[in-house]
Amino acid sequence: MHPSITPLHAVIKLNTRVFEKAIGDLDRESLVKRFIDHANPMVWIAAHLASARVGMAGFLGDRPSFALEPLFSKGAGIPEDDRLPQRDVLVGAWRDVSAILEERLAQATEEQLTAPAPRSFPIEDKSTLGGLAFLVYHEGYHVGQLALMRKALGHPGLVDG
Repeated sequence: MHPSITPLHAVIKLNTRVFEKAIGDLDRESLVKRFIDHANPMVWIAAHLASARVGMAGFLGDRPSFALEPLFSKGAGIPEDDRLPQRDVLVGAWRDVSAILEERLAQATEEQLTAPAPRSFPIEDKSTLGGLAFLVYHEGYHVGQLALMRKALGHPGLVDG
């Protein structure tokens, strides 16, 4: 693994574990609950995170397929509850894309990491490495939302114990 990826990889691995803990024990009612009018429910946030990982993996190779992506990409509205994925489908998609991302991070080259990012992000570093760093921040932002929502439901935090 390229040394510049090591700290990002550590956070990605943490987020991989925390993501499953965030939604793994919740029932459907909890996952689709809207805590604030017009806010995204937990299941939407989780699917959006999986979609973002598809994008990260695509920075370092061919973009993996993700059947749920049209519903959860940047700027997508909130679909009706019956169109939101079931938890097991979502966790399976998360695991699949996470495995692809892990493999690509391990094989990333200096040339790939220093190339211009395929998209622009609101940070100064416009390289692929900079784009990956922003998306790792993005994951942390949304994992924090999931943690807060879990607490609001009366569940323990994600990194307790």
